[in-house]
Amino acid sequence: MATRAYHSPTRQAQSSATRRRVMSAAQACFEERGYVATTMRAIAQRAQVSVETVHLTAAKRELLLAVFTLTVTGEDGPARLLERPEPKAILDDPDPVRRLRRLAEFVTRLNTRVTPLWRVFEQAAAADPQIAAEYADLIARMRSELRDALTVLAGRGDLRDDRPIDELADLLWLLALPDQYFRLCEQAGWSLERYEAWLAESVLDLLLAGRRPTS
Repeated sequence: MATRAYHSPTRQAQSSATRRRVMSAAQACFEERGYVATTMRAIAQRAQVSVETVHLTAAKRELLLAVFTLTVTGEDGPARLLERPEPKAILDDPDPVRRLRRLAEFVTRLNTRVTPLWRVFEQAAAADPQIAAEYADLIARMRSELRDALTVLAGRGDLRDDRPIDELADLLWLLALPDQYFRLCEQAGWSLERYEAWLAESVLDLLLAGRRPTS
């Protein structure tokens, strides 16, 4: 006789709440201690759950990837950042200059959130071959997303046509990386306003050279 799977909405809600607590605790531990020094026991203590619960939630490297993805995209699972509602609305803005200024504002806010975890991710990749593979895949996906977005802009006639799209995508990726935010804001002491203005002007110069209105 076939058995019917039992699904309890209450149990599912409790499981989701526990996962969110574990992920929040893991993020705090990673940012405070770094990847190598963070233990599953430390995450459990922070989340106020058992060590077994943390292990059942995910392995440590999986937790790092999950909290990083959640911080970037707002989703607990695979997602393309540029398909999220806000960046999608920005790329759909019909005014090319306003579009790129809005993009710079979005990247600035994103980098203020993600930079601590980005640095943890880089450090973890240097210590763990599996994380290094995930990191390489992340970089490839970021660059691919940017190429796709610029291809759309080129199709609208909103992109300079004197340089290859692949090159423009790589340079845009370089400008938007958390590394630049960290160097300028955390190390050089720039304000967010100054960083955002620099990023906006850099992106406009990169993507709209020869097409940018002079007024």
